[in-house]
Amino acid sequence: MRRTAYKIDEESGSPFMTVWAPNAPYGSMPFADDGIFTERLDEVRLESLVLRPTVILDVPGTERYEITGEDIQRAVEKADYREGDDVLVRTGWGSKSRAFEMGPSYVLDGPGWSYDACVEMSEAMRAHKSAILMTHAPLIMTARYQGWSWSAGAEQLVPRPKPWPSIEASERLLDSPEPGPNQVRRPTLPPEAGKGGYKELLNSTLAICKCLVEASEIRANRVRMIILPLVVRNGGAAPCRFIAVEE
Repeated sequence: MRRTAYKIDEESGSPFMTVWAPNAPYGSMPFADDGIFTERLDEVRLESLVLRPTVILDVPGTERYEITGEDIQRAVEKADYREGDDVLVRTGWGSKSRAFEMGPSYVLDGPGWSYDACVEMSEAMRAHKSAILMTHAPLIMTARYQGWSWSAGAEQLVPRPKPWPSIEASERLLDSPEPGPNQVRRPTLPPEAGKGGYKELLNSTLAICKCLVEASEIRANRVRMIILPLVVRNGGAAPCRFIAVEE
């Protein structure tokens, strides 16, 4: 399910994130040259997304919890993780009822990934030749880190005042220099915002899928996952449906 600004949209799914090619037309994401996958969204064959073997990793996921590298390491060691598996990291947080009850706080107060967790998961996926990462958590990285990246600063504004961005902010962007290839225009984050590991994950995966719901209903430790993204030409992200088939 995809979280919008005010609700969970039942007509779509979690963002389906692909690793863009270095010559992507927008060139706005900080990918390294050692990325494993380079397909854009419309280049991923639909038949390759049907009944994919997937291992489930269970990690803590209470309110505002930061998933650690040790959490990922323990979950990997405990799971029946086989070469070529996709990965579903389940926190127990994601549910439609909780999302509707909490509104925007569902994402901001939910569990997030620390930098060490991103790096640990990236290394495990490379070692197992995994392609797709799915997570029950509403965010990759923490709300504190992404809040700064979203220009909310230390004071997160929920809901954001309209118009957003403001006229003044839009004019300032027009006067700002354009970012170079594979660079992102973003504010300078203070140390207390922490460090993000999104780049490490993107360079090790075909796709990152976040904000899944109802994964706690899965009883098996392994499933076959059907992944149905909206095809966006030259795109890097799209709403997506996920269907877990228990073996």
